[in-house]
Amino acid sequence: MIHRGMQFHYRFIHVVIRPLLSTLFKFQVFGAENVPSSGGVLLMTNHASYVDPIFIGAGVDRNLRYMARSTLFRHGLIKWILLNLNAFPVIQGAPDRKAIRCALQILTDGELLNIFPEGTRSVDGITLGKSLPGVGFIAHRPAGAVVPVFLSGTHDVLPRKAKMLKPVKVTISFGKPLDMEHYRKSKSSREVYTEIGEEVMTRIAELRNKPS
Repeated sequence: MIHRGMQFHYRFIHVVIRPLLSTLFKFQVFGAENVPSSGGVLLMTNHASYVDPIFIGAGVDRNLRYMARSTLFRHGLIKWILLNLNAFPVIQGAPDRKAIRCALQILTDGELLNIFPEGTRSVDGITLGKSLPGVGFIAHRPAGAVVPVFLSGTHDVLPRKAKMLKPVKVTISFGKPLDMEHYRKSKSSREVYTEIGEEVMTRIAELRNKPS
C-alpha cells in the first residue's frame, strides 16, 4: 500500500503539474474513460523518455504506482523524488522476484500500476520493441484490467542525453482493456506469457497509428 505521506505528495504534485503540462506542452488526454475508476489496473505504456511517468500520472485521476530502474534509487534526491511519485525499484536485465511480488500486490490491493513492457526507452520515441517475459507473467494473474497506453511527444520533450526540456506537444492515449479471460483460462506457461506480451505491443502500436 502507499504511505499516507506519499499519497499527499503525489496528489499535490498531480494538482500542480497537470495544468502546467497543459500550458507548456499542450498536453492532451484521449480515452481516459478506458481506465477503470476502481480495482486493480495495469497500464502497459511505451517508454520514450525519463519524463514519461510525469505525463502518465497527469493523464489519470487515480494514484499511480510504477516501476523504475533500480540504479536510479542510488542517488538521494532522485530516490526521494521517485518514492514520492509512488515508484518502486526493479532490477533491469534480470528476473526480479521482489519487484514482481510488489507489482502483483499492488494490483491485488486494487491500485493502479504502470509498467513499461519494453523495459527501456525507445531510441526515437516511435519504434516499439518487444515485451519483456515478466510482463506477461504479471498480466496473466487475475488481479485486474490490462490497459494499453501510447505516449506521443515525450521523446522530443527530453531526448536521450538532453539536459533541457523542450516545449513540444504531448498526447497520451488509453486503449480499451485487453480481453484477458482466454489467457487467464490457459495454464501458466512461457508461451502464454509471450502471447500476452505480443498482444500488448500490438495494441500499443494500434494507438500509435490512430489519429488523435
